[in-house]
Amino acid sequence: MKFYKLLTYDLRNGFRLGMTKLFIVLLLVIAFCVDFYLQKRSVYFFDAITPSGTWIDYLFYFHAGIKEYIPSLTDEFIFPAKWLLLHLFILYSTLYYPDRDLSSMGLNILVRTKGRVAWWVSKTIWSVCYVFACYLIIFLFVYLFGLVVDEPISLEITPIFINDLLRADSPFDTFSSNLVPIIILLPLLVSIALNLLQMTCSLFIKPIYSFGLMGVILLASAYNMHPLLIGNYAMPIRSEYVVENGFQASTGIILSVVIMFFSFIVGSIYFKRYDILHEE
Repeated sequence: MKFYKLLTYDLRNGFRLGMTKLFIVLLLVIAFCVDFYLQKRSVYFFDAITPSGTWIDYLFYFHAGIKEYIPSLTDEFIFPAKWLLLHLFILYSTLYYPDRDLSSMGLNILVRTKGRVAWWVSKTIWSVCYVFACYLIIFLFVYLFGLVVDEPISLEITPIFINDLLRADSPFDTFSSNLVPIIILLPLLVSIALNLLQMTCSLFIKPIYSFGLMGVILLASAYNMHPLLIGNYAMPIRSEYVVENGFQASTGIILSVVIMFFSFIVGSIYFKRYDILHEE
């Protein structure tokens, strides 16, 4: 089997098996859009006019996360439910396909692809494409929701939402346009990095334990604003453009690429001597 046929098979079969999960991502997007729309109507109920939410405002609301948590006796840890649910569900969506495909095809795939690296590369590309598909759904249906409720389709950030709805405690009255690509791209890059890391970890431990490990990384990121906890960079609310001493986007990009590269290389090397007979 030539590589492009293997890749075509993975893309077709992987997306077919994951179609229901893509639909659930769509339902989550709709729920989050409705939540943001109702939240701002509630918060500004007594105002003469409810501020409009732009396309980027809705995305910010999804991906914002929470401000830095400083443990104290008076302030409790606010669980970033929307942020965590979205990332964990995308991770779960890609969790089992590589393992199930390996178990179902067994030695046959190694013979037909003339090597294990081709199988690993194909699954890596499939995982990246699946995450891209999830985010395309997010971008597209936020756009469609804006059209339905007559919200402006714009990349302009509405400053009052940052503190009023997201409770960022930001010292800034306006926000740089540099925040826009951070809202759009960094959650995507972090999601790809964690998905590839999860796939590699699944070679060493059971997939469900690998998923649990990713959940721990995300929770630790929400609780601790440490530069090596990659989940922090998927929270635009912790960006240097929102809070003082916030994270730089360049650091998040570098860390994401390093994790992607590490996951791919380690997975490729280990899979060459992976006990596929045991899996069968």
